[in-house]
Amino acid sequence: MSLREFHQDFPIVSRYLEQAKLHQRTGQAYLLVGDDNKYLYDFAKGWAQTAACLGNSPTGAACGQCRACQLFQSASYSDCLEIAPQSKSRIITIDAMRTFEHLLNLKTRADHLKIGLIVDADCLGPDAQNAFLKTLEEPPPYTMLLLLTTNARQLLPTIRSRCQTLLLLRNRQKYQTAALEMLLPILAQMHRQAGVQVALNASESISKIFSQLHDTAEELITKNWDPRWENTAADNKKLQKELNEMRLLKIESEYIRLRRGIIDALQTWFQQRFLIACAVPSELLPHPEFLPYSESIQAKPPTPEEADQDVRWLEEFAKCLKANVEESLALDTLCLSICEKTAKQA
Repeated sequence: MSLREFHQDFPIVSRYLEQAKLHQRTGQAYLLVGDDNKYLYDFAKGWAQTAACLGNSPTGAACGQCRACQLFQSASYSDCLEIAPQSKSRIITIDAMRTFEHLLNLKTRADHLKIGLIVDADCLGPDAQNAFLKTLEEPPPYTMLLLLTTNARQLLPTIRSRCQTLLLLRNRQKYQTAALEMLLPILAQMHRQAGVQVALNASESISKIFSQLHDTAEELITKNWDPRWENTAADNKKLQKELNEMRLLKIESEYIRLRRGIIDALQTWFQQRFLIACAVPSELLPHPEFLPYSESIQAKPPTPEEADQDVRWLEEFAKCLKANVEESLALDTLCLSICEKTAKQA
């Protein structure tokens, strides 16, 4: 993947970076700010390949043929180091950052650009951010740092000021089609007066979606797990235990990241439902892909007060999950609240 794939979405940013590479003016640190975590990650990898390319393209674009490009394309460029949240708390600790900095400072081949990629940089705790300032201001030689975030306000001003900011906002979250096809029919059944059975059925169905996400997270981590670690720990039970704990943490962190996408879709559905309740015309609604599932809501919308209350319940649900409240309990409570049978007004 190279920046060529992003010319259509962000032609100015992409060509600016390619020109920086062409004229050897590549920056030491970049802050990539967007509204889609996966898109940010893909763009970062595209810029990393372009910056590390050993070819001599007349435009500064990645050549796709050199050794560095081939390693990036096969996801085996060893000098691209990544750090991301790896616990239920979704916090990148100061100890994790110190380990990351140590790896950045290890010597590498003279012709290899070392890339330090910080995924979900807004998950850096204040102590970790402060500890990283010196490295951010003076990275090791021939090193480029890429910080990715969808919430730049969580980063200290001193962090932001030391980076070149690349705005990659697309103003609309794209949700996985398969997930929406499962989720939206469930949400369409949820409304006041629907009752306990509808609520519990909805909770069970959403739980199944979460379970599938967990399986996906396990598959992703297993696919990218370096077998050399297992070989190294073959005769060391303590190390085997530590590696297993690390793998489980990575799976849980990846699951929480995937689950966050579903929670975002839940919140977006009920926010758009509130707009429908307020009589906003369908052509002005921000997510037209939801409309085929919203016919019953458009025919008989909830009151603005009910729709607003549902939005606030979704916000509370998201807060509960972030605080590690038991998932099924939080989900049951949410669905029962939305489907509650209330006394009808005369």
